Amino acid sequence: MRDINRLQEMEVFLAVVDEGSFSAAALVRQMTPSAVSKMMTRMERRLGVTLTRRTTRHIHITDEGAAFARSARGILAALDQAEREVGCGPVAGTVRIATSSAYANHILAPILPPLLRRHPELEVELVIGDGLIDIGGQPIDLAVRAGPLPNSAMKARSLGVSEVIAVRAPGAEEGNLGFAYARRDPIWREATSRVRATDGNTLAALALHGNGTTRVGRFIVREALADGRLERVDEIPVACEEFHVVYLGKATALPARVSTVVEHLAREGRVDR
Repeated sequence: MRDINRLQEMEVFLAVVDEGSFSAAALVRQMTPSAVSKMMTRMERRLGVTLTRRTTRHIHITDEGAAFARSARGILAALDQAEREVGCGPVAGTVRIATSSAYANHILAPILPPLLRRHPELEVELVIGDGLIDIGGQPIDLAVRAGPLPNSAMKARSLGVSEVIAVRAPGAEEGNLGFAYARRDPIWREATSRVRATDGNTLAALALHGNGTTRVGRFIVREALADGRLERVDEIPVACEEFHVVYLGKATALPARVSTVVEHLAREGRVDR
């Protein structure tokens, strides 16, 4: 017989992971630190693995704990989605998503078919561009954004962290390729570029044709690196850039069509796979 408290244990464990301590997790979950500790001990004993390593000042998540956290997030997200769909009726209508061409081509396009098959009355409209779009001032339901999020009324779900790597074609010309507009994140403040573009897809294409060295998200050039059309430039340090799907309003108050897409992106649309 399955323990009915397993879902609660998952929620408490994820609170420990997210908050970084038993005491902080206890505050979030409205429990005592000792209750959190006992629940963690019981869960580790049942699973037969160590999920966290505790010192007097810090909690470190083990590899097994990180793997369990990923699975637990998926299970809880699927449960939330199932309850939402049952309570909100059919998922129908159009969801307008503002996103970059790189994310649309390399991440979004492959994961849309199963979503649309599950919800035949759902439609998706992609608004493509690398610049920031004011989703409060335009008819946009969701936006996929890279880099630091501004302080605003927007809510966000993480889509993971992409490594930003330097690449070039074998035997490419010397020179840098860069973005044609200022990026907010300091990881993009690099040497002056002779050739510039407004999106990462174009920069990757320029690099493929031997125009020089560029820095783009790993997910954009994964296939080109695998088949040898591009190579890493190891002397240029690797950076990281976090992606989010952002929206206005509380997740619990979103229309079913929008919340369904948010959950699908959070599960399947990560940039760190």
